[in-house]
Amino acid sequence: MKRAAVEVEYFSAEDVAWQTNAPCATADFDFIPDTETDDGVNEAQQWCRTCPVRTQCLAWAMLHRAEGYWGGTSTYQRDQLRRVRTRAKCPLCLATALVYDNPHELCLACGVSWIRDVREEPIAATPLPATAA
Repeated sequence: MKRAAVEVEYFSAEDVAWQTNAPCATADFDFIPDTETDDGVNEAQQWCRTCPVRTQCLAWAMLHRAEGYWGGTSTYQRDQLRRVRTRAKCPLCLATALVYDNPHELCLACGVSWIRDVREEPIAATPLPATAA
């Protein structure tokens, strides 16, 4: 299954208009808890899995280093995505179906992407075909 690339524009910290379309806007679940847990991230993922603004939510949280559950991820998971390194599997869904277009890597299973450490060769990712780049 090939995912279409999604382009996300830069969001200022005050630009949160996209949140009005999010199902979590009316949820009774605490998306910004004092302590994040595995159960909490699992419940957040249930809300985020079908959310129409998940991409914008995750992008906003990554850009502004938000804490709590955003875009189906925990603060720890987003910190791991920010790290520049070569991976053998996706840090979010643990799939090994990765492709790269220097210096970006993309998980084909969940669609998350990151910048890979360009000082090293990719461990498991295969180059994107020239026509897809």
